[in-house]
Amino acid sequence: MASPDLTVIDPAGATVYRVGRAPDPWAWIDPQYAGKARWDDPNVAFRTTYAAETLFGAFVETLAYARPDRHADGRDLLAGIDEDPEDAAHFPVPTAGSIPREWMHGRMTATAHLQGSYVNVRDSSTVAAMRPTYLDHALKLGFDDFDAAALKRAYPRDLTHRLTVDLYEATNTDGEPAYDGVYFGSRHGDDLALWAIYERPGDNPHSRNLLHTHAQLVNPTDTDLQRAMRLHHLTWR
Repeated sequence: MASPDLTVIDPAGATVYRVGRAPDPWAWIDPQYAGKARWDDPNVAFRTTYAAETLFGAFVETLAYARPDRHADGRDLLAGIDEDPEDAAHFPVPTAGSIPREWMHGRMTATAHLQGSYVNVRDSSTVAAMRPTYLDHALKLGFDDFDAAALKRAYPRDLTHRLTVDLYEATNTDGEPAYDGVYFGSRHGDDLALWAIYERPGDNPHSRNLLHTHAQLVNPTDTDLQRAMRLHHLTWR
């Protein structure tokens, strides 16, 4: 049963953004790749699509994998590691933080108008309401507490995976699904808000809560792309 103490957001048709693969960035991910992201169902009984409040936020999330690991003075943390000359000749290591331009091939920026009901896990009332139920589970997983920080941790994801399954299964008084997903914060900054949108039976090729979808190929001159690359200290190669 849905909890009246959780803060729920209705985006009311707000525009959301995604960076994904052609031909339909909003299409559900192939099941073989599902079950691993923060608000996924680990058993893949349903899938989750992720969107951002801004295109900049979508690029920040998508490009985070390529961030270089650097010292405070900008030096590559891996610089200076001994490398076999033959390996280096045949399998050269790309410059840290460089992305091949082929990355853009087949990738699209997409928009949609989002509707539905989403649990706001950024809200203190939601965190407080969930804590009695999930504190013990969080402690067993090695978290110090059940709090907003725990919900942002990259790993382990068992905590958010359990939460997402429980939220997916929650119903209202009519027996209908109470929530369509989660409204949550990015690990890369509190200014970036994200949406996790649940798959429901009959949703094909994407969520029925995504209206007026539009997509276009990634433009290398896109200012949001360039800004995200500067944020992550990324370059093209």
